[in-house]
Amino acid sequence: MRLLGLLICLVFESIGAAAQSIDFANIAKAKPLQVSGGFGANTVFSAGLPNNNQPFNYFLNGNLNFNILGTINIPLSFNYSNQKIALSQGYSFNQLSISPTYKWITAHIGTNYMSFSPYTLNGHQFVGGGLELSPNKWKIQMMAGRLIKGQFEDTTTTGPTFKRMGYGTKIEYNPGTYVAGITLFKAFDDASTVPELRRIFNKKVVNPEDNMVVSLNFGTTLFHALQFNIEYANSVVTKDQRPEYDRVRVRSLAGIFHRGNATTQSFNALKTNLNYNIKATGTIVGVGYEEIDPDYRTLGGYFFVNDLRNYTFNASQTLYGGKVSLAGNIGIQQDDIKKTKVNNQNRFVGSLNANAQVSEGLMMGVNFSNFQSFRFLNDTYSRITRVPGQIIDTLAFAMVSRTFGYNLSKSFVKTETKETSLLFNLNVIGSENKRADVLDPQSKTNIINSSLTYAIAYPTQQASINTTLTYFRNVLFNGTLTGLGPTIGFQKTFVKKLNTTLNLSALNVNNTMAGIDKPNSLALNAQISANMTAGKSHNFNFNTGVVANNGQTFLNGNLGYNYSF
Repeated sequence: MRLLGLLICLVFESIGAAAQSIDFANIAKAKPLQVSGGFGANTVFSAGLPNNNQPFNYFLNGNLNFNILGTINIPLSFNYSNQKIALSQGYSFNQLSISPTYKWITAHIGTNYMSFSPYTLNGHQFVGGGLELSPNKWKIQMMAGRLIKGQFEDTTTTGPTFKRMGYGTKIEYNPGTYVAGITLFKAFDDASTVPELRRIFNKKVVNPEDNMVVSLNFGTTLFHALQFNIEYANSVVTKDQRPEYDRVRVRSLAGIFHRGNATTQSFNALKTNLNYNIKATGTIVGVGYEEIDPDYRTLGGYFFVNDLRNYTFNASQTLYGGKVSLAGNIGIQQDDIKKTKVNNQNRFVGSLNANAQVSEGLMMGVNFSNFQSFRFLNDTYSRITRVPGQIIDTLAFAMVSRTFGYNLSKSFVKTETKETSLLFNLNVIGSENKRADVLDPQSKTNIINSSLTYAIAYPTQQASINTTLTYFRNVLFNGTLTGLGPTIGFQKTFVKKLNTTLNLSALNVNNTMAGIDKPNSLALNAQISANMTAGKSHNFNFNTGVVANNGQTFLNGNLGYNYSF
């Protein structure tokens, strides 16, 4: 309570200081109210889709900014659709947010996203309010609102979810020589939002949870060259907060602010790094350490990598006057840090990025990593055979442990009337996931995407042609999917305001997945799009596509209009 009181006093003192710094001379000259913004409307139509109950859908979005007396900005934005979009993690597509701003004061009202740190509140959507203040040497962030909407009517996909509320703050002080901060975040489920008879999903009982997280961070620079940063986080999670459990005190940093019970667990995360800048050679070297407890999580994030210990060394270097840049890190990663699993392992981890301008017009780059991370796997086959306009759940991530990429670009001709170039890209991704400390065999994925493109552009005619040869190979737990085929694209601009594009793709696909009757098939994709601007405020766009694959044909199109002022 004392900390909360101190924070409130600091906020009002900061607002008072802002009020004293108002420039009345500029206010007298400014317009009382200026409004700017934009509005967009898009319609999606489809035919031939299986189980398509809504062949026509619309999406509305807009943003407005109200400027009062040239000093106060009040931006407002919204999204709305008639389509019931079911995304993972309780994410809501229909959104309305207002973010008024005055100097170093910004408020957030409506549907918002804020991040305090990777171990506390990390980009979780919430409906409520937030405040960001940056007076003098302080940086203050605060939020409060609903994290997840409670529901139990449909338990076939996500299961019942309790109404989840959360609030928190992050306070940092930076006088210039160092930065020190503290983060407090609290989230809890409202047990009354799901009746006890509806708390069953996949034969398991879903219980209301409670969470308190405290994080401390510090950073400084020594001798104008040595940078040091550290963050420690403690998350206390009560897996079942029903009152029949006796309340107990939790002996941890977050436990100071949290009463737990027999289902309460405490998790820790620590990350620190030290970097040294050698100005004479343009070299940066550093070391890092990270440790995250098994099952570490907070209710303020969607995904967390846990049960690991990383020791890393990083370095970056530029050579030949900046024509070659190298950056990488190496280290040891240990999983099963509590030594409780059967198949624990230590492994070498590292990443490398190298880019070089080999000669005039020739560029190439290489990147490699086997650090674990989260990423949306958008492979070539899914991209070409996906119905145009189909909604992708961007929260559907997979754990990636190995990635390799290579790219090359060569410019042959570059004149005022003609440009030609050759592009090559190769990406290799290997992923796997664990559930309950057991490797999920169905999650093992190896994906190869490669393409070779030859492009011809005619700048004076505002036209271009490109041809691409694509090869992919997806090795999954139940079979292999490979494909090879060409893509040809045409782009042309008419009267400087109408841009048109036509793309035609064909893939010879071999599918050895279980349950596939015809292993060989031809996948075809044809897309046409047009975009036109009228004046300075109006923009019209249209695109439609046809996908033919495995004896089925789908048609999907989009017609949109955007207005800005």
